[in-house]
Amino acid sequence: MRIVGRLPDPRMQITIFENDGRFPVQFELGGLTQTYRFRKGARLSNIGHLREYVDDAFRESVYRQFSVMRGIHTEVEQRIQPPEDPLDALPEII
Repeated sequence: MRIVGRLPDPRMQITIFENDGRFPVQFELGGLTQTYRFRKGARLSNIGHLREYVDDAFRESVYRQFSVMRGIHTEVEQRIQPPEDPLDALPEII
């Protein structure tokens, strides 16, 4: 798999790969990653075609999905290490 391009976006990093007749498109935001794989074909044979399909509507859907993923990730992190009780952090008074 090799990187063949990047798409500019102010909110997230978008990297286009080429691999075995496919174009994996990876979106990264705040430690989370989403990858969508598209098969090459007559209507998708180069990066120019892919840029047309990864339009504003597609990017907005991906961005909304990151919000859902962030909530799931936060929930699991809190189960791993619950937030400290602020009263436990106070020194004991004798």
